[in-house]
Amino acid sequence: MKDKKNRYILIPKDLQKNLIEFLDDIQIDAAKNNTHEDMHLVNYCSWAIEELLNGFDAQFKDKKSKPQKKSRDQYLDETFMDWNLPEMDDEEYNKLVDQVDGFLRAWEKGHKKKTKEDEDFEPVQDKDFKPSLHDVAEHCTLEEIEEMLKDDPELTPQERFELYYTEHDRIETQKSYKKAEKEMGKMLKGLGIKPFKN
Repeated sequence: MKDKKNRYILIPKDLQKNLIEFLDDIQIDAAKNNTHEDMHLVNYCSWAIEELLNGFDAQFKDKKSKPQKKSRDQYLDETFMDWNLPEMDDEEYNKLVDQVDGFLRAWEKGHKKKTKEDEDFEPVQDKDFKPSLHDVAEHCTLEEIEEMLKDDPELTPQERFELYYTEHDRIETQKSYKKAEKEMGKMLKGLGIKPFKN
């Protein structure tokens, strides 16, 4: 089964309020009649009102405005004024500032890249780690898989059977593919055709 993300539709609070009032009016009118169909309508309206009341609250975040870049003069005033730099002319001073500025930009770029990679990284827990049967099963014989399934106390007999049968079916399918591949190779060789290789 594929995992599907939940999808939501955002509605304003006043629309939510109007929908609740509308459903409540329909529910009251339906409750006056005592038919089977009207009782279904009452139940549906109750459910819909409850969903509207218990829905998630959401609000849009304002786009963060980028911090204003400091001008080169502000940067110089904050950075280099405290340093005891040797006497130098304006050209040498600007060259030094350009070098430091280039270094800081490269560092900041690398730092941002590392931060983004760190956010995407999900650590693997060593504790209680059990590899998936499918990861291990590709490298085991059917007898080894059977022993692994027998040794797992968390599985019910039904689950053991289903996993074993799935692996048995996978292995048999692989065997049939290999057999068909060999037969196809023999047939192509008999016809004098070279098989295509990737």
